[in-house]
Amino acid sequence: MKRPLSVIHRGRTGNRLFQYLFCAELARRAGTHVVTGVHIPDMGISTPPGPADTDGFLHFEGRHAFDLAGMAEALRTGPHPGATFIGYAARIEYYHRDRCRELLNLNPGHGAGFGPEFLVINIRAGDIVRGPTPELMSTGYGRPYRLSDLYDGVHPDYRPLPVSFYERLVRETRLKPVFVGETGSHKEYESALRQRFPDAVFTGRRTPREDFLTLMGSANLVLAVSTFSWLAGWFSEARTIHLPIAGFLDPVQRPDVNLIPPASDARYIHHPFPRIRWEGTADQI
Repeated sequence: MKRPLSVIHRGRTGNRLFQYLFCAELARRAGTHVVTGVHIPDMGISTPPGPADTDGFLHFEGRHAFDLAGMAEALRTGPHPGATFIGYAARIEYYHRDRCRELLNLNPGHGAGFGPEFLVINIRAGDIVRGPTPELMSTGYGRPYRLSDLYDGVHPDYRPLPVSFYERLVRETRLKPVFVGETGSHKEYESALRQRFPDAVFTGRRTPREDFLTLMGSANLVLAVSTFSWLAGWFSEARTIHLPIAGFLDPVQRPDVNLIPPASDARYIHHPFPRIRWEGTADQI
């Protein structure tokens, strides 16, 4: 009988997806454990809960850099009745795209995305602009997760992208812009987008699953500085994916994270940004 490898989640949807995918790969390599404790309700993804009593378990904890082979060996040969994992593990070398897609069983289906005449722009705003303020949280932002699942304050390696960046891409590609994601979570940012792009499509407030499937099913994408956005783009069959090299997606700013696809994945166009630590000040916004 396989032993439990229990995910102890940190963060919201994108982080939780990475945590699930990492533990699934770890369990696959070990061959002795089954993943438990996965809870991603806004994507409809869960596993049986982890055991309440973890006495004697092997505990793995870190951020992004892990010795996957060594961990699998420890699971396979160790005497522990189970294991727990706390971390984020956002490094592309851990994952096999087709296996991950099969595990999540997310299929956008016909008509879920936008065709080749559109440029689908994923917006990450919300708590990254000024943090999880009481005003923002009063709108229901972040549900079904708790306030404790959000970063406390402004994260220096997450940032919204300037409207001028989208203006340039729309001008250069000559495609019709579609804004998907957290457009309604920051009034000033949404107002600026609507003013600059009066003829654009705004999909409005929807579930994360709907947004994820829309991104997966669209032909041309502009990703946000977001693990959620990155995964949707990676899993997609998009022809073109515009990847901002900013915040935690910048390997110089965050060398512990590696989400730069190999050069063989010709879908990606890299867009370097000036390196800043986001503080959410009026000047930055």
